[in-house]
Amino acid sequence: MRALVAVLLLAACAPAAPNSPRSEPISYTLDAGGVQLSDRAQRIDFGRTDHSTIPAMTKLVGRGPTATRDCAGGVQQVEWSDGTALVFAAGEFRGWTNATGSAGLSC
Repeated sequence: MRALVAVLLLAACAPAAPNSPRSEPISYTLDAGGVQLSDRAQRIDFGRTDHSTIPAMTKLVGRGPTATRDCAGGVQQVEWSDGTALVFAAGEFRGWTNATGSAGLSC
């Protein structure tokens, strides 16, 4: 019985899952070359793989994508809750669009 109580107490102390959504988004801007973090020199430039771009954008927005859309010619658009959509072709980040504009490839 003591062992069971000890296990339950230790389980309650476990950290949150690493994929838990961030509570606050990280500020960023969209520009002609991709995504610029507002408070750092870091960027997500066109040409990056979808495997690194989608998790990075998820960290910025604070939540995972809300939709994925297949477009003509093997192009794919991934959308987030803040209205940002990133466009990928052949597994590479090639464009973005939101309510105020777009750059690069579109869906």
